[in-house]
Amino acid sequence: MRRLETGAGRLAKLALAAYATVLAAAVAVVLLRSPHPITPAYEATAGCSPRDLAHYCRGVRARVSSYHVFANHQPIYAIDGRGSRDLLEKWVSGPQDRAPWIELLFPEPVDFSSVRLTHAGQVERAEYTMRSYRLSCGDGDELRATSRVEGNEASRAEHALSCLQVDRLRIELDIEPGTGRDVVRLYEIEVVP
Repeated sequence: MRRLETGAGRLAKLALAAYATVLAAAVAVVLLRSPHPITPAYEATAGCSPRDLAHYCRGVRARVSSYHVFANHQPIYAIDGRGSRDLLEKWVSGPQDRAPWIELLFPEPVDFSSVRLTHAGQVERAEYTMRSYRLSCGDGDELRATSRVEGNEASRAEHALSCLQVDRLRIELDIEPGTGRDVVRLYEIEVVP
């Protein structure tokens, strides 16, 4: 009987060691990830929608200040063009990010006249819709045009922003701690020529 208890004890210790190893690896992945995650660059494909310059099928990449790692709310969802009502398919900033932003990087300079944002209020509760943010476009590190939005209530908002020959669009969002806007929940970004 004693031998059986010893074997069970060893098995429990091995299981605990395996669990600790997996947990340590997971923590290392989170801690060593890029400070500003960026989506992969997809090769531009023929037949991509001419109405949305922000779609990843055009080779556009999204770089973010953070994303909600454990909930798997990747920034690619903001430029996939799907307009999904799935609660998973959105970009959500990390819970500790006090100044969240998302930046779209175009593979070549583009001209556009407006930006459409699908906020969480389109699919979820209205209080999740971001009310205050800044849209900027530019070339390299130089920002050329900026539009400040205050008091937004539209879950699907379109904002005029005239940008010529730019390689990036940056959206900086103001969170409101203690409310439904304590993180950014953005379902889709569309850039209109």
